[in-house]
Amino acid sequence: FSTVLFQSSSTTTSLIVGMVSSGSLTIAGSIPMIMGANIGTTVTNTIVSIGHINKGTEFKRAFAASTVHDFFNILAVIIIFPIEIFFHPLQKTSEWFALQLFGRIENIEVLQAKSPIKVAVKAGAEFIQKFTFDNDIIYLILSVTITFLMLYSIVKLLKSLVLKKIEGFFDQYIFNTAIWAMVFGVIITIMVQSSSITTSLVVPLAGAGVLTLRQLFPFTLGANIGTTVTALLAAITGTVSALVAAFSHLLFNIFGILIIYGVPPLRKIPLTLAENIADVAVSKKYVPILYLLTIFVIIPFCIIYFGR
Repeated sequence: FSTVLFQSSSTTTSLIVGMVSSGSLTIAGSIPMIMGANIGTTVTNTIVSIGHINKGTEFKRAFAASTVHDFFNILAVIIIFPIEIFFHPLQKTSEWFALQLFGRIENIEVLQAKSPIKVAVKAGAEFIQKFTFDNDIIYLILSVTITFLMLYSIVKLLKSLVLKKIEGFFDQYIFNTAIWAMVFGVIITIMVQSSSITTSLVVPLAGAGVLTLRQLFPFTLGANIGTTVTALLAAITGTVSALVAAFSHLLFNIFGILIIYGVPPLRKIPLTLAENIADVAVSKKYVPILYLLTIFVIIPFCIIYFGR
């Protein structure tokens, strides 16, 4: 739920790591939160796909490309979460790695990694804030409006300027194998420190037919791994506990890929679910909105409220 509000799992996991480093959150408590951040980060690319909603087949491809990431992360949590609760493999493995690589680090100052994109966004946010007269409601309305305008502009810009020019390049060099697509996803996400941005940029490519759903699937998995680097950087000067939390995020994504993508029957589940919901969404335009509200707002809010 926090990641949906922040639109960045990197921000959420960095905060979690900082809380673990300061002792205000236990490692066992941080791991489920990190799993939730993985699900929440996919909301942005799903919003981007809705920019194609009146374009039939194009919307079908874009919506399937965005929701395949959702379904993979949800399936990974369904499989790994109960195992972690009862046997703690992520915590134990992360503790071993952290102790082997870094030993005990006493300094609890948390290093916040600087992304050039986030620096630019912060400067823009401060500029917009000047026109809100210190009114939080006006600031929120302006922020949401600008966010949707920018996401819509990304779709339009990519479609009009570069899609046809880069189709051959992508097919030949980047998305010709699953491994290359995954590595590319890791590298781009490390550079921008946001899996939301990485995956959102390729959704229009899927909508335009430049990339297929099966080409994009491993790319989004690479983005999942790349986004863990921010938390690792945030933990690098923290306590061993912070490193354990950061490592658990990395290992969760690696284990999820090995378990789901590495087993063909399980690999088909996110692809099939994404294709099926995209088929329904083409004819029933309310489905994408209902899907967004249900998966990213209603379900987590109800669990938070009724699970207290």
